[in-house]
Amino acid sequence: MTSAALASLGIDRLPTLIAEPADSSSEDHRRNCLAWYLITNRTRGEVLEWLGKQHDHTRTDMRGRLNQLREQVNEMRREVAGA
Repeated sequence: MTSAALASLGIDRLPTLIAEPADSSSEDHRRNCLAWYLITNRTRGEVLEWLGKQHDHTRTDMRGRLNQLREQVNEMRREVAGA
């Protein structure tokens, strides 16, 4: 993701879940990247529609990842605004 794309989100770097994976080839990282893709490329309505099509376990897992990434992005925005 380019600096300009990050700036359009109000942040100056990737969230740690994306930038610092424990294992970049793991299922866990793959799902984090999917959550990042959904946050950065889809509307809230599209994300909710996508979640509605998933099985319960996947829906619960992805909601947690989406929320965690949103929290990281919001924290990063606060850091950028305070700098």
